[in-house]
Amino acid sequence: MEKELQIKQLCIDTLSFMAKNCFLLILFGSASFLASFLSLKFMFKHQMTMLWSYALFCYVFYYIFISLYYEQKPIFTSEKLVNSAIKIAVIFAISLLVVICGHLFLKLLKYMSQWLIGFPDIYEFLKRSYQFLNGSKTGQFLLYIPLIFLLTFTFFIPGFTWVSSINGDDASLWSAYAKTHGNYIKIALILVVLYVFFPFMLNLVGKYSPLHLSIKHALKTVVQFVFYIRLYDFFYKD
Repeated sequence: MEKELQIKQLCIDTLSFMAKNCFLLILFGSASFLASFLSLKFMFKHQMTMLWSYALFCYVFYYIFISLYYEQKPIFTSEKLVNSAIKIAVIFAISLLVVICGHLFLKLLKYMSQWLIGFPDIYEFLKRSYQFLNGSKTGQFLLYIPLIFLLTFTFFIPGFTWVSSINGDDASLWSAYAKTHGNYIKIALILVVLYVFFPFMLNLVGKYSPLHLSIKHALKTVVQFVFYIRLYDFFYKD
């Protein structure tokens, strides 16, 4: 039987959960802040090392977050580590393919304008579209909206199976789509708010210093992931 997601009720339940567990969320937010701050401080000196170190931190961070949230004991087992690593590798591969296709679309837009130079109206339209989407902050911001919609189906919904591989629920990719069937648009709208508009609003305040960027990053990380976990609970928990 399909569940119908009620966005208003999800928001109320999630905010209530955050209020009741603020101490734990502050601890995780502090860890996220510290990792972000250190990576920004040392990125230019040790770029590749910091990128890999930060990627590893993110994986362990979310893994422990999920394990503590679902009270998994022991937190680390060989089975969970292997299964979750395989799941996240597959999900990232699918998502990377989508991002690459989006990048190729922009390149195609640019090359199409060059081939159509003999048609001034079409040429100018394509040229301006490419410059707007690729070169302006507004255009790049607008690109995030269709990107998040695509990632809803290639990363976020499949990502539920990664959570399942840690807490022992159904970890089938097909099951993730079946459980969320009929709610795809609502899920995408929630994710657009969380990953496009919420970061945009945060970027309007504060300075572009490692300290301010890390504070905003920690806040985004905690809020986004708590909402994501609560979405998972809605569809996977009876």
